Amino acid sequence: MNKGLIMLMAVGLLSGCQQDNSITAKPAQQSTVVYASGELESAESHLLAPPSIKRMWQYQIKFLAPENSAVKQGQVVIKFDDKQVQDRLIEKTGELEQAKKTLENEASSEKENEQELILAVAEQQMNYDKAERKAQIIDHSRSDIERKKSQIDFTIAQNDLFLAKKKLDYHYQTTELNLKMAQGKVDRLSADVNELQGEIDKLKVKSPIDGFVIYKTNFDDEKLSVGETAQFGQAVVEVVKLDKMQVKAQIDEPDSGKVLPGQRVKVILDGSSERVVSGNVLSLGGVFREKSWQDKRRIIDAQISLDEIETSVMRPGMSARIEIEVAAHSQTQGGAL
Repeated sequence: MNKGLIMLMAVGLLSGCQQDNSITAKPAQQSTVVYASGELESAESHLLAPPSIKRMWQYQIKFLAPENSAVKQGQVVIKFDDKQVQDRLIEKTGELEQAKKTLENEASSEKENEQELILAVAEQQMNYDKAERKAQIIDHSRSDIERKKSQIDFTIAQNDLFLAKKKLDYHYQTTELNLKMAQGKVDRLSADVNELQGEIDKLKVKSPIDGFVIYKTNFDDEKLSVGETAQFGQAVVEVVKLDKMQVKAQIDEPDSGKVLPGQRVKVILDGSSERVVSGNVLSLGGVFREKSWQDKRRIIDAQISLDEIETSVMRPGMSARIEIEVAAHSQTQGGAL
């Protein structure tokens, strides 16, 4: 009797435990975060470097707009030393003035020669007309010698007139050629002077946009200052739009498959006081690359937009820590008692 009662109670206990186990096993949702590093950059920026100037490869800086200053479109940001170009301009300007005087003298001289040749033609025309009338006179009282002499004089006058006209025609041809050559030299030197004046203006590098001045570093991670020399093609200043700030993130290759455009992002800006900004993944780069020549880890770049931009605080180059909320996955919680 007692044994049966004990067995009945044991069976009841076992069935109760099994029922509890089936109730406590519940699936739970857990989100995954991808951590990355990056820095602020502007979506619209322009690099300013020494312009292309003939015979110049090194450019001494004479003026720089203050770093972190606001500039307007068309405002001079950098002035490079233009002494070398100014010297060439002085030389070419002197050559141009001399060429203009030569052209003026050439035109005046040719005009004088033309007038003399025109007078010579007129004189020979008069001699020709006179000789022609004399040769055409029929006077039987004249001797054959006189008549033959008149014919010879007429022939000479005819030849002299022909020669005078030929000289005038030749003068017109040579004058046109000489003046064209002299004018060509003036035009060529004028173009040289205009080009040099344009190069002097190009050495005053102006901002293409309204923006903010950031000094760029060289290969030694140093910023150039007034008096120092920049090489052709070396970026000296970057003008950026502060109201178009975004984050350029570096995603490790193993995490790249989890990151997609549109995912929410938490951005922690490093500085004297950390600031937290939210944003979205805009796009992912097309290729993987090594993080740096020292760090061989493979990463892919990602562009992140920001919900809010504080132009008084945010600056290009500020480092940031990034937390990207990627797709959630299911995990079972609970267990048997």
